[in-house]
Amino acid sequence: MDSNIHNQAYAQVNDPVRIAACGIGATAPGCSLQVPTEPYHPSYFMINGRSMPDDMDPNYAVEYPNQPYNGDPHMHPGELVLLRVIGQGRWQHPFHQHANHTRILARDGNLILSPGNPEDLAGRLEFTTDTTPGQAFDGIFYFTGRGLNWDMYAHEAKTSSDANANLPCTPDAEGYNTGAPSAINYFEWCQDHNKPLQVAPFGDVAAGGPATLPDPDIFTNGNWYSGSPYLGPDATTRATGPTSTFLPANTQANPANERGWAFMWHSHNEREITTNNLFPGGMFMMMLVDSREFVIDEQN
Repeated sequence: MDSNIHNQAYAQVNDPVRIAACGIGATAPGCSLQVPTEPYHPSYFMINGRSMPDDMDPNYAVEYPNQPYNGDPHMHPGELVLLRVIGQGRWQHPFHQHANHTRILARDGNLILSPGNPEDLAGRLEFTTDTTPGQAFDGIFYFTGRGLNWDMYAHEAKTSSDANANLPCTPDAEGYNTGAPSAINYFEWCQDHNKPLQVAPFGDVAAGGPATLPDPDIFTNGNWYSGSPYLGPDATTRATGPTSTFLPANTQANPANERGWAFMWHSHNEREITTNNLFPGGMFMMMLVDSREFVIDEQN
């Protein structure tokens, strides 16, 4: 949105002289609005009719009842998420998804098929997908945590009183734990099972991993930090220790036992992740990856 265009229209609609001559409507001769739309300098950028942080509020939020859909999709590891992106503005927007590539399925409602075999989808993987005015694409986003080289559920090789710390991982033919669909670590990449993340952990997770994390009791955390880098209930206790005074920051928005990851999804045109030139804002949202026990509400 170009605020100058809207301000011009608002001023003309509310001009007392025009109202006296034309009334509220603009159907009489000579009463139409005269609003130049060039030059075009947008300063307000939206996804689903909202700008960050409003697009992270719930669907049908009372603050904007005419903008029903937020921009934060939820998924569990191993699930497929359909993206349907429509360019409704006047500019091309480079839509960038963190955590994985997106497999393009279709352009403008037409499946991208293999010339040699029309039954095979042939869309390529894209790290940034261009959103062109008046055009659309469908894509599939997929995330499992494969290849992290550490156990994202904070399992422990040693015996623990925490049942979630000792869940088994039995690989299927593709290497994933798919034998127990109700398990918290369903679709875990078994090659990383029991691998620690931290070199010198603060809590009850074995040492020797590839990363050194800050002490969570002194780490400055924000609203999108779950309290630990792991998925699943009790993960913060395993990561920080049972006597830690550290509390996750996301308990206001999510159940206290939910531990999820938030990956930025946003425009790769940096001006478009501002609102009236203030960062962060604009076309900016999160993909939320939840552990399996967290039920995702898909009713609206």
